[in-house]
Amino acid sequence: MRLLSAREIKNADALTIEKQGINSLQLMERAALGFVASFLKRFPDPGKGLIICGPGNNGGDGLAIARLISDKLKVSLYLPDIFSSFSSDYGENLKRLPNTIQIFLGDFLALKEILHEFDWICDALFGIGFNRPPDPVLQDLIVTMNAFPKLKIAVDTPTGFRESELKKGQVFEADWVGTFHAPKLKFMFPESQKFISEFQVIDIQLTIPETNQSAIYFLEKSDVAKRLKSRQKFSHKGTFGHGLLIAGSEGKMGAAVISTAAMLRSGIGLVSVLVPKVGRDVLQITNPEAMIIVDKQKKEVGNLPLLGSYQSIGIGPGIGKGKSTQELVKQLLEQAICPLILDADALNILSENKDWLKLVPQNTILTPHPKEFERLAGKSNSDEQLFQKALEFSKKYKVFLVLKSAHTLICFPDGNAYFNSTGNAGMAKGGSGDALTGTITGLLAQRYRPGDACLIGVFVHGFAGDLAAAKKGQIGMTVSDLIDEFPSAFLELSSDLKTE
Repeated sequence: MRLLSAREIKNADALTIEKQGINSLQLMERAALGFVASFLKRFPDPGKGLIICGPGNNGGDGLAIARLISDKLKVSLYLPDIFSSFSSDYGENLKRLPNTIQIFLGDFLALKEILHEFDWICDALFGIGFNRPPDPVLQDLIVTMNAFPKLKIAVDTPTGFRESELKKGQVFEADWVGTFHAPKLKFMFPESQKFISEFQVIDIQLTIPETNQSAIYFLEKSDVAKRLKSRQKFSHKGTFGHGLLIAGSEGKMGAAVISTAAMLRSGIGLVSVLVPKVGRDVLQITNPEAMIIVDKQKKEVGNLPLLGSYQSIGIGPGIGKGKSTQELVKQLLEQAICPLILDADALNILSENKDWLKLVPQNTILTPHPKEFERLAGKSNSDEQLFQKALEFSKKYKVFLVLKSAHTLICFPDGNAYFNSTGNAGMAKGGSGDALTGTITGLLAQRYRPGDACLIGVFVHGFAGDLAAAKKGQIGMTVSDLIDEFPSAFLELSSDLKTE
């Protein structure tokens, strides 16, 4: 799904009304129905609630939600008396309220007096169109709501959650947000965590204007499932490609082990791994399905094998930054004739030799975490600047950039970008990135286009992490647990594919 700005959302609402033959009140009802269903699915027995409504359409949503939910549980309304004008849809929904819903009026002091009566509160003050700092009166209201010690939810976006600067005390801090159509771009950035603990996308079937411009997307299961290839009956190991992984050094062979294991779980036909002499027995024992190429050097790799038989090459996990290894990276950039993925120390070597960036073949995949990207592209002063730098870097060097984070960002050279929807904090452990490198390298070997390999690899990696967390918990799960869930992740994604 495309991520839209406030202006684009407004245009989409208007187009939906025009093309689908409905009015704005009917669209609001659709949104409220979806919100109620999602909220009650997530919180089946939330108790007594208070919905706090503003004067515009976000407040109108809140009024409609109160009406629709009132036959399922006890809910009251709080209508601040600080507003002088109201939208027409707000007014119509106010008329539709049943007289069984209790309505409170007043300012933030009056709100303080009644909050203890409720189990949850819902922020329906202002939505995505609110893009200015709150005035002192509204800010007092937000601070009062934030002090509520129980469940706090918000309609579409928390009040004060602007496309520009976010400041504590000026933004409602929501435990759960039911957001319409798609997450907002800023939801994808780390700074949002202070204000949104969890969000749920509610599909309200908007008609989205067509555009020829590059776009930003939220990567979902359906996007990935349609890109998976079916496996033909008379396939053989050569059908699914031969990938080369260059990984490991003395003391860092674990990175090679993890990356190889993930590569083997990707569906690839053949895996070869170049390791230093210290890694031969380690890899042979831990990953017997892989073929081991032993470098002449004992502690680090430094001698590039013949490259003609591989459909993909991944390099970086645990290789270190020794002199001979640096030279190997340069030779690979100059000689590679198949798709490449550069990770970890390969990126650190590149950041120390930035003139080598001109050697990176077009459509190469780079998979940095934010610190590695900073070494390549320089520091960023904000999440937005980091995002823009990632887009610009991908375009400038004509590479696919996978910037790892809670919502990993995949930048395409054509300017399109995708934020991932899978994954969890249990994956924030050493080795997760190595597993991702192996996964994408394996998909590239199967002749997936680089962009598709990135999208499938990132989604499956996160999805497997979610499956592992469901079984082991985020605290105790390991990267090996994640890799063990790859078959289940692929099985669920490919359930609709038919063997040809």
